[in-house]
Amino acid sequence: MQSAILKPLRSSLAALYFLLTVLMFSQLASFLPSQTVRCITWLQFIPSVLKFSTTVSIGASGFIMVILITLLFGRVYCSFVCPLGILQDISIVTSAILIKKTNSYKRPLSIISFTVLGISILPVFFHNIFFLNFLDPFALSGKILSGLREALFMSILLLLFFALLSFFKKRWYCNVICPVGIFLGLLSRISLFRISIEGGRCSGCGRCESVCKSNCIDSPEHRLDFDRCVGCMDCLDSCPEKAIRYRFTLAKKETIPNKGEAEDVSRRNFIKTSVGGAAAVAGLMAPARLFASPGQAEETHPVMPPGAISIWHFTEKCTACQLCISSCPTHVLQPSFFEYGLSGIFQPAMDFKRSFCKYDCIRCLEVCPTGALQRSELPYKKKIQIGLAVFEKNQCLVVEQHKPCAKCSEHCEAKAIELMPYLGELKIPKVDSKLCNGCGACEFYCPVKPDKAICVEGNVYQRKLG
Repeated sequence: MQSAILKPLRSSLAALYFLLTVLMFSQLASFLPSQTVRCITWLQFIPSVLKFSTTVSIGASGFIMVILITLLFGRVYCSFVCPLGILQDISIVTSAILIKKTNSYKRPLSIISFTVLGISILPVFFHNIFFLNFLDPFALSGKILSGLREALFMSILLLLFFALLSFFKKRWYCNVICPVGIFLGLLSRISLFRISIEGGRCSGCGRCESVCKSNCIDSPEHRLDFDRCVGCMDCLDSCPEKAIRYRFTLAKKETIPNKGEAEDVSRRNFIKTSVGGAAAVAGLMAPARLFASPGQAEETHPVMPPGAISIWHFTEKCTACQLCISSCPTHVLQPSFFEYGLSGIFQPAMDFKRSFCKYDCIRCLEVCPTGALQRSELPYKKKIQIGLAVFEKNQCLVVEQHKPCAKCSEHCEAKAIELMPYLGELKIPKVDSKLCNGCGACEFYCPVKPDKAICVEGNVYQRKLG
């Protein structure tokens, strides 16, 4: 009876959530209502935590709901909500169909898992999310799904990596590397509802073990490591004796047989050493602001999306999930490489050679799930100066070729560019720094190539105009 309800429910909800996520990163992303996007991203764990650290509100409390659900039902988040987990399930099912590949029990790699968890979390206290940028399952899903629509090499490479990894190793990434999966696995040890094996009814046939995506069922020992179980419910349907039950229990997690206290002590010592090493790594990866004053900042900076506040706030909160890039109606937001430094790789930046930031658009502020972009209403957004246009007189067509041109002034919706007399009837632009919001329309429409006559330079701190 349980398998007749729980597995179809899990599969249906997972499929719905995954389809909505794919849509959110597709070509139709900019047309999806912002309220729908916020509902989809609300339960994403790491984005929710980062947003809650900036904005303590119900809209940023999705991770609390995930924790409560885990304490009740175990790691169902990994099978119901996590897009990367569902993407891996697709590959696992494919492998089972194509090569009839069965699964077998694997002992947990706890030492590696806890080391990765420490290395992922500790740098956050030093205002650095370098490792979360690369390990957060939602951010990884965004990098894959958003890049596939433009066939970006990195996205294809990531997709192939996870497809092959899950094809041969099943949910290995989720249980050994993913910081969210490892953390939720720790919580699931005390969850109230869990899958367990009734040893008296189990014949040890191994069917449950052969279908387990997490390799966490040891059928000869009638044991299931619930902290690695992702709640796919496949084992319920596979057992001919109905010896596997999903039920309310206060039982403690079963211990792994033949594991002595000496190994446990060794593991704890290794974890302590790893945490110390992670702290050292975190110190090395800490951003420059811990050691330098704002006056020592570099001269040039990428142009950040509106609402980023400062380059430090932005790089400390953005996981490079690519959601703002997918949702941007003008596609001016593009993944960066080393413009923000190594820790900010793939975080979005304005590319004014490609397009410009619409004056009456707040889409990126509405969909940002981490709080890296502070949400505000349109009138306030119009007063945010993300950068400042700089006019290079000697590059201008008017000066170089004595041809009339007013492209920059015509497309400046902020009315920050005034045409000044230059030679006869010819006029050249003058930028009013008190009105320019750095939208980049002037740079985009400037006909001079390859180097534009007017370019926008990014602000370290985004200023309020007026």
